[in-house]
Amino acid sequence: MTNIELTLSTAADAHVIRNLYPLYQHDVSAFDPELARPNRHGLFGVGDEVTTLAQHGETLAAWWREPAALFPYLIRVDGEPAGFNLVAARSRLPAGIDADFVVHEFFVLHAYRGAGVAEQAARLGFERHRGRWEIVTYPAHARAIAFWRRVVLGVDPEARVGEELDHPWGRKVAFVFDNGHRRIDPRVRES
Repeated sequence: MTNIELTLSTAADAHVIRNLYPLYQHDVSAFDPELARPNRHGLFGVGDEVTTLAQHGETLAAWWREPAALFPYLIRVDGEPAGFNLVAARSRLPAGIDADFVVHEFFVLHAYRGAGVAEQAARLGFERHRGRWEIVTYPAHARAIAFWRRVVLGVDPEARVGEELDHPWGRKVAFVFDNGHRRIDPRVRES
């Protein structure tokens, strides 16, 4: 059996998420017009003033400076990096997002997709934070929409799923649920 772990990243392993982040941005560049092309230095999601991967990684520094509001989880499979689940709490959300938590960014390496890794990592994140959740993705990202619909309805069959709307982060498909009063499937193992 594959061992899937979701661990809160610390300064000691922050570089792993920083190293994976450009791969995530490249993946979502297919769905986000603002990320469709890299800057003149070959980096996605940053202006031309950012010239190196090291500088690019520093744009994520807040994730390790605000432990009460930002939760940078590292996903590992059998001890090896497999992705990340970046969860943000209400105090870090823009006006217009009525949630206690959001999945800010979620990424699993291609080698681990389709094997249950992403679903387990998402559910472990939900288990660690109870309350009202919102997850959004791009309207053209059919695979992410199907994934979040399956996962969210597995956590809360009464969730609002797949509603396309104008969101503070642009046009998105939203998934909203509350696990504050519901018990999540006990077969989901804590790690």
